[in-house]
Amino acid sequence: MAQHAKRLKIRRKDLRQPDEFETLTGQVLSWAEDNRGIVVGVAAALVALALVMIVMGRVRATRNETASGLFRTAHEAFAASKYPEAAEGFAGLARDYPSTPFGRLATLYRGHALARQGDATGAAVAYADFLAATSDGYLRQEALAALGRTREATGDSAGALEAYKEAGEMDGPFRTDALLGAARLHEAAGRASEAREIYVRVMKDATDPEVRAFLASKVPAAEAPDEKAEGTPPAAGADVR
Repeated sequence: MAQHAKRLKIRRKDLRQPDEFETLTGQVLSWAEDNRGIVVGVAAALVALALVMIVMGRVRATRNETASGLFRTAHEAFAASKYPEAAEGFAGLARDYPSTPFGRLATLYRGHALARQGDATGAAVAYADFLAATSDGYLRQEALAALGRTREATGDSAGALEAYKEAGEMDGPFRTDALLGAARLHEAAGRASEAREIYVRVMKDATDPEVRAFLASKVPAAEAPDEKAEGTPPAAGADVR
């Protein structure tokens, strides 16, 4: 027969003893009572910190909203081909709200506005300023490609080639334009082999009919990528080595 579990005896004296939680709570309350000034000071500091964070959050939200409105106004002028007005609007936004997302983007669009009105030198400076504050992303590639064009327009072929090469090494929507710009500079400088190498490289991924037609005029048929050969499996019994 199984042995009965021993009963746990609880004495009245044990019930009268305070448990660990009660002891600790009592010690905390006693310390707080003895150090009331410190407790009040810490509580006041926490409340003040919370209020500061709330105020800062509201100020930041207000600045972002204002910057968004200013960017929209400047961009409307840009879309209406009012480039001097747009450039001025973007410049003021970048100056007054540099820490906001739209304030940083305004520097890039100021470069676009200056380039559209024929100020390639000013545009190049704006693009360089934007790149100095932007580490990665397609916006950096866009600025590099645009910087290449403005440097090319001012006769700075070496600087333009450097910008085109960096943009062409990045994945993004401006890669083809940047690579074609680099090829154009190589071709103008008499470096036909370097230009042809880039044209062949671009042709492998080009899908736009106009771009492919342009590349076909630059790359001999014998050097063009053979898409059928690349995509068609070898026939049965073919000697593949």
